[in-house]
Amino acid sequence: MANTTFSGSVRSEAGFNVINKDSTSGAITETGFSVNSTGQLISMGTRKIQSFAGSLAATNAAATAYADGDVLVELGALNTDAPDGLVTPTKFFIHRALIGITTAAGQTLVGGLSLSATSGTATNAAVSSGTEIVGAGVTSFNEQLSATQSITEVDVNFNNTAGNYHIFVPNITAAIASKNLYAFATTAVNADITAGRFTVELEYSVF
Repeated sequence: MANTTFSGSVRSEAGFNVINKDSTSGAITETGFSVNSTGQLISMGTRKIQSFAGSLAATNAAATAYADGDVLVELGALNTDAPDGLVTPTKFFIHRALIGITTAAGQTLVGGLSLSATSGTATNAAVSSGTEIVGAGVTSFNEQLSATQSITEVDVNFNNTAGNYHIFVPNITAAIASKNLYAFATTAVNADITAGRFTVELEYSVF
């Protein structure tokens, strides 16, 4: 197909992908630029920006206490696609995380974000072989020194006032198999936290 110019917006119900077509075989492959159908994931080469909606509506802390490291909610899966011509990725590199509180949990509740190779871990169960990427258990990396920092990150306050936020630039890696993102508690809470709502915006790369 020749070049086409549109006078209006180009719209697609299923997202947008830029592709390559092999001149010999005709095989179609994606180049690494894409936007998914909801607009929550944008891929530019190996770099990704992805948003997740966090809800504590399904938590059961009022009936059964949560312990340090227990899942609050599974948020979704990171994208592992990479452009043609690159080595198949084996790692995620986490650049930046922004957690915006939209509704306070209603009880003292702090925690973090963790990646796991296991999907489907229920709320109030321990994260399976998790890699913490946001929270007090992370040793972040100083990009100016190219060395670990001598500071301790703080946990996310899920009971913060609506409109407040937590921002973290960890500059750390996780195995590509650990693509499932969880919010977890470090507070031992035994009270109703179902009101809690938050949004996560994660910037990461695959390599």
